[in-house]
Amino acid sequence: MAVVALGYYLAARLGLLMPYIGSHVSLIWLPTGIALAAYLRWGTTMAPGVLLAAFLVNYQVGTPTWAAAGMAAGNALGPWLSAQLLVRLGFDAALTRRADLGQYLLAVALGMLVTASNGSAWLRMAGILTADQWAPAWITWWTGDAVGALLGGIPLLAMSSASMRSSFAGRRGRYNMGLLGLVLVCGLLTFSPWTAPSTAWTFPLLALPLFLMAVLALRAGVLAASLAVLLLSGSAAWGTASGIGPFAGHDAHAGLLALWSYVTAQVCTGVLICGLAAELLASQRQQQAQFQHASEGILVVDPQGQLAALNPMARLMLGLAPLEPAGAPDLALTQLPEGNGMRLAECLQQAAGQPRLMSLRRSDGRRLDVEVQTARYRDARGRQLTQLLLRDVTESREAQARLAASEERLRAITDNAPALIADHDREFRYRFANRTYQEWLGIAPEAVLGQTVATVLGEAVWAEVRPAMEAALRGETTSYERHIQGRAQERWIHVALVPRRDAAGAVDGFYALASDITPRLRAEQALRQSEQRLRSITDQLPMRISYVGPDERYRFINLAYERAFGRPRQELLGCTVREVIGDGAYEASAAHIQRALAGETVSFDSEITTREGYRSYRASYLPQFADDGREVLGFVAMILDTTAQKQEERRLIELSQSDSLTGLLNRAGFEQRVHEAVQRSRSSGGTMALLLLDLDGFKQVNDSLGHLAGDLLLRGFAGRLVRSLRAADIVARPGGDEFAVIVEQLSTPLDAATIAGNIVQAMRAPFVLENRSVHISTSIGVALYRGEPELTPRDIGKRADDLLYAAKAAGRDRFCIDTEEAPCTS
Repeated sequence: MAVVALGYYLAARLGLLMPYIGSHVSLIWLPTGIALAAYLRWGTTMAPGVLLAAFLVNYQVGTPTWAAAGMAAGNALGPWLSAQLLVRLGFDAALTRRADLGQYLLAVALGMLVTASNGSAWLRMAGILTADQWAPAWITWWTGDAVGALLGGIPLLAMSSASMRSSFAGRRGRYNMGLLGLVLVCGLLTFSPWTAPSTAWTFPLLALPLFLMAVLALRAGVLAASLAVLLLSGSAAWGTASGIGPFAGHDAHAGLLALWSYVTAQVCTGVLICGLAAELLASQRQQQAQFQHASEGILVVDPQGQLAALNPMARLMLGLAPLEPAGAPDLALTQLPEGNGMRLAECLQQAAGQPRLMSLRRSDGRRLDVEVQTARYRDARGRQLTQLLLRDVTESREAQARLAASEERLRAITDNAPALIADHDREFRYRFANRTYQEWLGIAPEAVLGQTVATVLGEAVWAEVRPAMEAALRGETTSYERHIQGRAQERWIHVALVPRRDAAGAVDGFYALASDITPRLRAEQALRQSEQRLRSITDQLPMRISYVGPDERYRFINLAYERAFGRPRQELLGCTVREVIGDGAYEASAAHIQRALAGETVSFDSEITTREGYRSYRASYLPQFADDGREVLGFVAMILDTTAQKQEERRLIELSQSDSLTGLLNRAGFEQRVHEAVQRSRSSGGTMALLLLDLDGFKQVNDSLGHLAGDLLLRGFAGRLVRSLRAADIVARPGGDEFAVIVEQLSTPLDAATIAGNIVQAMRAPFVLENRSVHISTSIGVALYRGEPELTPRDIGKRADDLLYAAKAAGRDRFCIDTEEAPCTS
């Protein structure tokens, strides 16, 4: 900020050395350019420095303090407004475009309206300007500020370390410095009071600097040109203010206008030349870059058929060495290798703008397909040149060939596919249809292209399928089934609609694929009929028949299942075996189910007891194999209720083991129960007793009173015997007058003796047979078994029989037991 303030102050003092009206208005006011450049470079923060410097300058020339402050505010505000306008307009401080100069002139002209109006108003209020001086002072102020902004602002904006090196470094820079010196000499010769030339030399001296500035603009750019204008304009302003030079005359305003026009012309000319040169140079660089890095080959041919230029891509395409100079290759077009030049020479005669396809040959023998475009233009010397643009289309043509082959293969596949295949756009028009349309519907595929579905298939079909097709255009994959009547037969088809999306993901149509499902529907119908027949048969069978899949879910059940479980078969289908029969029954059947699913035929019996009663079943699981004979698809379960059969078997068994006279067990039943009791005693380690009884005197009763009396006596004995025993004791009549008792879970052997003694005592009472009283007794042999594994039921029975005979031998009416304590007791 301090540097800006100092520069503004010194430039203002220099400008006031050349006052034009009074002591406050100068022809050239360079501080305006300094302030404008400072605002553009560093922003509004420079305003305090500009304001302070402007106040000091105005105050030191005798302006009242209040007027000096007001004038300083205007001097700081005007350049700031110009800078803000330039920022909004997108001004480039490098001034490399013609538009930048126009923007700069416009902003300066508008901003200086503020400084001129503000300054002249304060001078008038301070009484420094008279009424007739105010208008000339305003014009001079505006002119001086505008010229100062052009002269001082442009070089300050263009000045940088890079521009200084570019303009004045090295030999080229010294030459540019010499040109600047010549400009200054011309200005001094023209406007200096000591070297004022004659009229004949004035105008040549004024014109020469313009030429020199143009050379500097072309050679060194904006900085050197603007410095030259600054030196010349400063000389002209100083001389004009001193009344010397071609712009100093009797009319001060006319001279001021002429000086302003001269300075403005110099600035604008220099900047315009710089801008044009920069644009031209940028255009040349851009063209050169495009030429060097173009993806197409470019050849420039002169009227003699010589190659005037050849870019690197053309060298690569034509097989020329890449290290050759990129300019004129000193080679005729027809001299290009592999005969490519002769082929390209044919394009010199074709009309401009019309592409031509041709094949060139690479250095490695491969073919190069190119598209050649011809353009003609005249160069700076007026020669008509021909430009050949070679675009490599080898890959494109190969891709087109591959695409054509792919489309041909796709057409062959779709035309031979047993399905209707079509492609539709968003207006439901056919874009593609395969040959199956001809075979199934009698419609040529070429005839449907561009036609709508409603036109091809009819309004009735369109009304049926339209909702599904509109859903496909919304991005949904959908399907439907319908019946069609073809040329040879009727069909049922399943149509799948798949949305087609563009590169952006938007739906731009849909594909339709229709397959013939007539065989499937007929097979399903046949299967349903077969299932109905099977169901009709199995529903009449008196057993539960079902089919269970590998997931243990019911796939088929007959009517017996509904009756057994009290649920409709629709509820049972799909349920698991566990869900239907319950956890308990499933646990009993799980192992058999796994064996069936492993491929084994399984049969087993099961039973269940509920509050309703006892039930028994016979189950058979028959696995079903796939066609390969290995994979199990499931199994057929046949469940037969065998409760009645089991009950009948049990009844017959009971009849076969029962004594018809006494109702006790017979010999077969007795032997089975002895065997079971031995097994229980052997397992538990408990003590059991086998008692064999014989009626003493039965033969005399039977012989004297008859067989009827003997039968009555046997029945009475059996009844008394049962009453003498425990409910858990087993009583049998093996035959004749022999009886047997099985007593289990004895605490001690003496318990058996007690039971036998009670029986002997009970039998001593008389038996009343109808109207007669009969006295008999009984002899008992008691064999004990304590779980000895070496003894068999036969061995135990023989021991009891021996003890029975011992009791009879001891006098009857007693029992004998195989213990030392009481072997025989009456």
